[in-house]
Amino acid sequence: MAFCTLPASAARAAGPGFIERWLETFSTTSLYLLCAAVIGLLVLAGSVWALLRANRRLLRLLAERRRDAAIMRSTMENMAEAVIMVDGKQRLASFNQRFAEITGFDQEFLLGQPPFADVLRLWAGENALSERVLERAMARARDGKAFRHTFVHHGRDYEGKHVPLPGGGFVRTISDVTEQHRAGEVLRNSEERLRRVLALAPTAIVVSDARDGQVLFVNPKAEEMAGVGAEQLLGGSSADFFLLDEDRVRVLQLLNQHGAVNDLEVCLLRASGEPLWALLSAMPGEFGGRPAVITAISDITARRRIEEELEQARQELEQANQQMRRANAELAQAASTDRLTGLANRRRLEEGAEAEMARARRHLDPLSVVLFDIDWFKMVNDRHGHEAGDAVLREVAQRLGARVRASDLLARWGGEEFLLLASATGLAEALVLAEKMRRLIEGEPFPGVGSLTASFGVAEFKPGENFSTLTARADRALYRAKEGGRNRVEWAAEDEIVGG
Repeated sequence: MAFCTLPASAARAAGPGFIERWLETFSTTSLYLLCAAVIGLLVLAGSVWALLRANRRLLRLLAERRRDAAIMRSTMENMAEAVIMVDGKQRLASFNQRFAEITGFDQEFLLGQPPFADVLRLWAGENALSERVLERAMARARDGKAFRHTFVHHGRDYEGKHVPLPGGGFVRTISDVTEQHRAGEVLRNSEERLRRVLALAPTAIVVSDARDGQVLFVNPKAEEMAGVGAEQLLGGSSADFFLLDEDRVRVLQLLNQHGAVNDLEVCLLRASGEPLWALLSAMPGEFGGRPAVITAISDITARRRIEEELEQARQELEQANQQMRRANAELAQAASTDRLTGLANRRRLEEGAEAEMARARRHLDPLSVVLFDIDWFKMVNDRHGHEAGDAVLREVAQRLGARVRASDLLARWGGEEFLLLASATGLAEALVLAEKMRRLIEGEPFPGVGSLTASFGVAEFKPGENFSTLTARADRALYRAKEGGRNRVEWAAEDEIVGG
């Protein structure tokens, strides 16, 4: 190659020591290039793995979003309130059947996802609202702030709640509060009429003394929710309804600070001791001439159980995915590892050898293999049994596996044979490695068996040959080591190359 040629005149001018320094620099540069190539492959492999993980994560998120959308749809349809969702572009994205029933709007119009401004205009037309009121409603919809308001539609009172969404748009709920408003009028006129209204309320109602919490009134829904009759509840303390005292304290704080509690999620207790999750709303009032707290309670235990089951299912799915990933990693490891010794198996070695030979051809780097086996191994099995023989193979793998270089690959070739693939290693250096391994095997007795030796055959990769011919030359060198008395290292000569 042109960049490897040193002009003769430059060599003579540099003196005898210059050639050696130049060769040393060239060798170091080649090593740097090899390291850079290895690092590049590792970075590429990491990038591919990261992309695969990201793809799996995306598929999982899509599945979770589809499931969440189905749950949201089912929840909306089962709500007593009318619900609409408006997206960031101020278009009607979703609505439930209750909204269509309350408004009387054509469902084909609603399903067309019209601009929310068109929905407001239709509402204004239905209720003969002025243009000024319409403009104020549009401005509040675009304001991005939460609010609630009451209004009359077709002779009934409604309460609307407007909750903005993080990504733009908002959720609006509409509740028919006609009965609550009528109940308020009755409260102002007569305690008896108040009792009747509260008794007929579809929600559990508990009235307690604002000073000491004594229960003054419960309606049938509250009796049903508590699981006992009114006679067992009246005169008791409202604090007995709470599982956690901090929930009770929070209710009192909200009443003192804001004058009302709206849809606070708390955990209550039935008379049986069974927990009951509820949405609690409360307001101060007067009952029988005493300051009182009127509390409405909606049972959401079923919803909470569904949420908990969904969360548990999500966690179980995540655990299953983690177990699957671990199992796949273990399968991949098992497919490339010798079960007895823990070393690379023949399949993994051959795959690695193909990559190393391609790299050696591309960069003109040296590459060598060291093939060796345990001398008289059959006698070990015959005298001490196959379990002792297996122990010897594991001990060999442990002794040598801890000493090989990180760039080399040690594998069990088959039976008592092992093969070391030594990258960026010429014949002379490979012979040194083989001699070190020979001494490691010979140097210390094997438990229960005694001293053992091994014979080694070394071959350097040459352009034009494949892995089969390379290992065949190493095998012939190993055979000469056996013929030469065993416990020795032999190498394959260049003229043993077989084209392939």
